[in-house]
Amino acid sequence: KTIDRCCLGFVAFLNILKVCELCRTVRATRDSRFVPEGGSIDMSCEVVHCGILWTGGWVFQDIQSTSFTLLFPSIRIQLSNYSLTVNSTRLTVHIQNINQSDAGAYKCHTSWSENLISSGHVTYVNVTAASVESSERSLSHRLLVCLGAVMGFSLVLGLFWCLTKCHPSTPPVPPHPRTSFAARVKPKKEVVYAEVALNETRLQNHRPKQVIQPTIYSSLRF
Repeated sequence: KTIDRCCLGFVAFLNILKVCELCRTVRATRDSRFVPEGGSIDMSCEVVHCGILWTGGWVFQDIQSTSFTLLFPSIRIQLSNYSLTVNSTRLTVHIQNINQSDAGAYKCHTSWSENLISSGHVTYVNVTAASVESSERSLSHRLLVCLGAVMGFSLVLGLFWCLTKCHPSTPPVPPHPRTSFAARVKPKKEVVYAEVALNETRLQNHRPKQVIQPTIYSSLRF
């Protein structure tokens, strides 16, 4: 019976150690990333703490260094954490506008009470040259824009030509001829109050031709 009790106590102790070990774990996948220069990357890990107090974050080791340094938020680096469950928290890091100085190893690092330390698996980031595909895509995009502009301009010209050809414009109306003031003023009739003639034939020979007959109020002939 004493041996059985010792065995049961030992098994219980192992279970306690196993639970403690699970509650102080950093879960992360070992990975290797290739990111083009100027691109961005997202990485995450899960800290299982079971309500135990802990501190930690993301650490980085560049290619030429032999130790890890803690990452701090900046314009290019955003760090965040949020609770998945009551017993676990996810740590994330987002790096944008990546350059060659960002190449190296990244991992999550946590500190517990009683001077215990846990770390997740490492993610290796390799920074490559800028993607040629993106530059070719931008060039093709510019060519498509230019081609569309030329086609649109040709379509407008063709439509304008069709409208002018099918619907000719009305010929201009000639301006009214300007007449002189003398032509527009009608001549007045000549008024003759008295006329004396010796001979009708003589009068007709010597009388100048008039286009308009005068108005005669009295006439005396011999």
